[in-house]
Amino acid sequence: MTDSPTILVTGADQHQGLAIIRGLGRAGARVIACGPKPTSVGLYSRYTAERCVYTSPFDDKERFTSDILNILRRTKPDLVMPGVETTLVVLDEHRREIETYAPLAAPPSEVLQRAIDKVMTLELAQRLGVPTPATILGGSTDEILAKAARLRFPVAMKPRGNARYAPTAHRLDFKVRYARDLRELAEVLAPLPLQSDCLLVQECVRGMGVCVSGIFDHGEPVTMFPYARLREVPLSGGVSVLRQSIEWDDRLKVYVTRMLGELGWHGVAMVEFKFDPTEDRFVLMEINPRFQASTALSLDIGINLPHLVACLYLGQHVQRSSGYRVGVRERWLHGDLLALFHHLTGQSQDPTRSNPLFSPPSKMRFLWQFLRDFRPGTKYDEFELDDWRPGLMEGMQLIRLVLGWGLGAVSRILRLPLRCLRVRPSRAPSDPRDRETTRTRMRVPTNR
Repeated sequence: MTDSPTILVTGADQHQGLAIIRGLGRAGARVIACGPKPTSVGLYSRYTAERCVYTSPFDDKERFTSDILNILRRTKPDLVMPGVETTLVVLDEHRREIETYAPLAAPPSEVLQRAIDKVMTLELAQRLGVPTPATILGGSTDEILAKAARLRFPVAMKPRGNARYAPTAHRLDFKVRYARDLRELAEVLAPLPLQSDCLLVQECVRGMGVCVSGIFDHGEPVTMFPYARLREVPLSGGVSVLRQSIEWDDRLKVYVTRMLGELGWHGVAMVEFKFDPTEDRFVLMEINPRFQASTALSLDIGINLPHLVACLYLGQHVQRSSGYRVGVRERWLHGDLLALFHHLTGQSQDPTRSNPLFSPPSKMRFLWQFLRDFRPGTKYDEFELDDWRPGLMEGMQLIRLVLGWGLGAVSRILRLPLRCLRVRPSRAPSDPRDRETTRTRMRVPTNR
């Protein structure tokens, strides 16, 4: 950057938050890193000029907003950059108050809603000729079951949007569930606290996750790049833990530029598709109006997404670029360990949590894939030689995580209560999506 703007970044506890801090710091910005706890990994980055802790919006939205406003009054940044969706939607809800201190690096509220609300996204895609899964929407179990009879099973159930975003607020405690037939769908729906039109039911789509991350300037592309989600947690689909930059397929370019152009998108976005190799087609999953796991990958392929977003919202010159390095792999090791743990312990085999169209590898094969991916040249979200302290903190967390699992296994074998071992082990969440794959040998789509 030509000068040194001060930028406040939320979500420093997440790996994409750390990538935002690094990208801005390397470009010369002064970064105020904010997270919900003092141990947030991004607070340890060498590129952090000031560290702040706020109340998690998951715990109390109003206290979170109050904390951010107090930080803004004290630090007087030039820009507020949300690092994760939950902070984004709450800050957007209080945009008028936030922007009395600094611009919010997010599209206008009405544009943001059309990306967060999956119904509005699907309507946009269908109007523009972008392939989408067959989808139904209902406000009650009976209505959903009646409409679902027209769908091809298996199906996926998803909330309409973010639980803390007023237009899509809901009380569902999951990101996705699956059903193989109407009977199973009825069983999953029965205990849910359904509200009016809060749940989507979609036909499952077979294939690999393929995403496009990029920056748009009022609907015009500044830079974009595609990547494949080589492994996720859970394995059948969820959060990307191993991803690789790939060559363009012209269809992807058309779909993404058509949708984000129609929205007049301004800022960062990631558009997620499934690539079905049997039908040779891409199917839209969603538009993510925020920085994604691909943020660290963008830095390693030569595209500094956080810096470009800052330039866009600060009114500075934005260098348009279409070049990037193909074949770069990026790994979120913490998430990959969770994927391994879930698969080896059988947690990934819960039929309501795993896509029935996904065929998981054997435990031994997956263990081999996991170890093989420590190959030379693989990049890691948290571990960077020029910014080693976040990696050290993350390494200590991983050691505690693995030791906790090991002690849990020992206690079960010896039938001892864990308190006898005088250690309180870490517990893996049953499904990381309830807080955000394919086999690594699947064909990566290239130019037609």
